[in-house]
Amino acid sequence: MWKFLKGLGWLSLLAVSLVIIAGGTLALLLLLTPQGTDLETCLTTELYKVRLCPKSADYVKLGQISAHAKHAIVYSEDAAFWDHQGIDWDELKKSFETNIEKGRFARGGSTITQQLAKNVYLSAEKSLWRKAREAIIALRIERLYEKPFILEKYLNVVEFGEGLYGIKPASQFYFRKSPADLSVAESAFLAFLLPSPKRYAASFRKKQLSAFARRQTREIVDRLHRFKKISEPEKIQAWMELDTIFGGHAPLDLADESMGEAEALESSEEFNNEGPTQDRAPKTIEESSN
Repeated sequence: MWKFLKGLGWLSLLAVSLVIIAGGTLALLLLLTPQGTDLETCLTTELYKVRLCPKSADYVKLGQISAHAKHAIVYSEDAAFWDHQGIDWDELKKSFETNIEKGRFARGGSTITQQLAKNVYLSAEKSLWRKAREAIIALRIERLYEKPFILEKYLNVVEFGEGLYGIKPASQFYFRKSPADLSVAESAFLAFLLPSPKRYAASFRKKQLSAFARRQTREIVDRLHRFKKISEPEKIQAWMELDTIFGGHAPLDLADESMGEAEALESSEEFNNEGPTQDRAPKTIEESSN
């Protein structure tokens, strides 16, 4: 009996110790995680050292960005953006299940808010510690700022290609125009780039959409149509524009073995390896970004 009570005492001590360690780890995590209170100021981002400042020549207000571009990017990266509070738990669950099934990081579950948090405050390190900090910052950002503000900051800092950060430099580089003038097809291409900007920009360098790029950009356009952001004629027009978007002609959807090596590499990966590619309509449609 005495031995049993003695053993029980050790178990209790161990349990208390684990609780203390867990509590201390959580306290340290919260203490070392940025508050996200400085997004209204001018700052240099941690991930790519981008100057994020409304006074910058590369900065653009949300109202000066084409509605097509805003919709294409939101519905490609985070369809539930206007509904969630920083974390999309449904998408996170799906990503977890997919990654367990494949045994690798095949699908990401980061929302636009989480991607903003990572770009501004964190490094490219892939670890549970970094993901935990990213989630905490995202929740803090959502409590502090309105959705249009969050989307504006995201669009001004996200990567669109080698040395291209923000939608204004990207619009000028790829299409020689301002973000306000982006067409449906052009918006779809920019949205397509986001999961892997440097690699997916190969179509621009070749002046011709790969089969993979064509399929994905057409799907983005179709998604805009399904969510009633564009009409049927606008969808057809955008599909036609995509075939000659850089002056070339998009190839037919052929089998991977008939594709070039770079195209085969593209199609072998999940389309979106960071933000969620969702195909469900949002619970509500926020129109404040028009």
